[in-house]
Amino acid sequence: MPDETNQPTPPASPEPSAFSGAAPAMTPGEVKDGKVFAILCYLINILGFPFWLLPLIMRDNNFSLYHAKQCLAMWVILMVGAAISVPLAFVCIGFVLLAIIYVGFLVLNIIGLLNAINEQAKPLPFIGTYAEKWFAGLKKA
Repeated sequence: MPDETNQPTPPASPEPSAFSGAAPAMTPGEVKDGKVFAILCYLINILGFPFWLLPLIMRDNNFSLYHAKQCLAMWVILMVGAAISVPLAFVCIGFVLLAIIYVGFLVLNIIGLLNAINEQAKPLPFIGTYAEKWFAGLKKA
């Protein structure tokens, strides 16, 4: 009969990473207070103005800050896409690429707007998790 007291111990679980991929904890009151700024981030973003800078600078509400980071990620990707598309315009691919990127930008803005209206802190498709990774240092002050 084997001795069960000398069994190897299982390896320790790995350290939790600094980034969990989830939205920060928010109280229902905080969601209500930040809802207007979150909605305005997307509405004004559709028009091409970076209103999301205001919640990023203020950093007083997790809900509006979460949605501002999502908008910032959209802008970064839009600017990179535009920078790639402009030189490609000389071979007629750039116009098509820029149109596809802009339509994606509009669709993501609408999805984010609906999330903000429905008081949800869900990441945007394709880019939402990157927004949380890239801008993890931007936290509520």
